[in-house]
Amino acid sequence: MKKFLFSALFTFSMLNAQTSIFGEDFEQITDLQSAGWTLYNDANTPYGTYEALFPNAWNIVSWGNESGNKVASCPSWFTEIKPADRWIVSPAIILPTNSKVSLEFFARSHQDSPYDDGFKLKISTSNTAKSSFTNVLAVDHAPNSTIVAITSPYTVNLSAYAGQTIYLAWVNDYTNGNLLSIDDITVTATSLMAVDDVRKNNMTVYPNPASEYFIINNANDVISADIYDVSGKVVKSKLVAVDNRFDISDLANGVYTVAVETKTGIVSKKLIKK
Repeated sequence: MKKFLFSALFTFSMLNAQTSIFGEDFEQITDLQSAGWTLYNDANTPYGTYEALFPNAWNIVSWGNESGNKVASCPSWFTEIKPADRWIVSPAIILPTNSKVSLEFFARSHQDSPYDDGFKLKISTSNTAKSSFTNVLAVDHAPNSTIVAITSPYTVNLSAYAGQTIYLAWVNDYTNGNLLSIDDITVTATSLMAVDDVRKNNMTVYPNPASEYFIINNANDVISADIYDVSGKVVKSKLVAVDNRFDISDLANGVYTVAVETKTGIVSKKLIKK
């Protein structure tokens, strides 16, 4: 179902413009695999009428209580109580460089606790093989509510993957639940103006290595900083300076990337925490 999101797909400001990179509401397609989605099934037999409804791991279904809205669904209720292992993997999504990238989607279970299916959202930057999805972006139990009644989508920051080709996988690995559905998937990118080379080259992060904090020189136009670990996971988001110092005392020792958001773009710098 098409839903109006308060973060509109096209907004403009002096410094950036948001555009839609990928979208799927499952209203126009009839077969997931023909539309470029990859499915991985388990060896379980769905219970009762679910067996005929789900010949594959996931299927596009219009449930009666969804008022005609089509969603992608999969079961975790089987003839034997066993964990599900049902994957739906997106087609390749090419993310632009020098951009803030955001994923939004809706998810629901079809039963109350303890039968409310959970899901894992995983990401790959190479291919659709299950072994390539080494990073987990989100883990949650979906609410037992119709998609049309859910007002706030799940939102995931994908900015660490800007400039890469990604694949997203929703995995239902719940045991003895009922159904999981996802819908209205959108990936949007906010393009940022490039920082001029002189300013980029003059910006430094120090001390480096750092133990308790770091400082950014030429910080007058710095808005905030995001810190990513070596896997690309955001470990600190929208970090702001206090007395010109960015606190990293709680970070584990290791190598990080600091993405510094300025008034004219983003500058990435390597940081070592010791």
